[in-house]
Amino acid sequence: MNKIKVLYDVVKAIRNQEEISGLITADIQKDEISIFTMKNQFEKNFLTGQTKAKINTQVDYEGKTVRHDSDTEFSMPSGRGLHHGHHGMAHRHHFGAMAAMQHHDGRCGHMGGRFAKLAFVLGLLNALEIKETEDNTLVITLNSADLPDDAKDLMRERMSHGSTHHSRHGFMKEFSNLKQLDFTVTVWLDANCNVKKAAGIFAGIQQDEQLKDHAIKANGEVVFQDKENK
Repeated sequence: MNKIKVLYDVVKAIRNQEEISGLITADIQKDEISIFTMKNQFEKNFLTGQTKAKINTQVDYEGKTVRHDSDTEFSMPSGRGLHHGHHGMAHRHHFGAMAAMQHHDGRCGHMGGRFAKLAFVLGLLNALEIKETEDNTLVITLNSADLPDDAKDLMRERMSHGSTHHSRHGFMKEFSNLKQLDFTVTVWLDANCNVKKAAGIFAGIQQDEQLKDHAIKANGEVVFQDKENK
């Protein structure tokens, strides 16, 4: 199956959507104890800019439990640029990869950075697996075990760097100083290459200031609602 053709069709399907709705869930654990959970039920109309979000979060960290519930509705100027910024997990993964490449570009110099970007993209493309199920669902899978070592090191470095930069957000610092990072990202598409669901499973080993290792696990999922079922 032509990977580039499938990815092109996915991007085209995303750009043609006028509205999306669905549910995002996430859970982060440290040493098998949950430290963060989130549930976000959302709707967005790209023509009117109207957005609705019902968000529930809970943080259990450093002996404190903080819960936050919000139900918001607002409108923003419509535009396709906003479209890509609010299409959930798959897009955040894409922009995270781009940020990693840009950072790598700055370190390696102009030409070296360009080749590093190309190698990174080709490594991701080569690692992608696409399968079709009996009900015509396409399943795209990216497993860290299939990535080149330099790509895995770059992603782990970027995650640690970003978590250190946002350490003021409490539990986010748990993703700094990662010694090991394994992940699997899976995206399910319908016959028209519309994203039905995306899920990510991340597991890593983090070393604290006392050089003690901790197991970090994170699970995230976004399920998009079919228009006819709304």
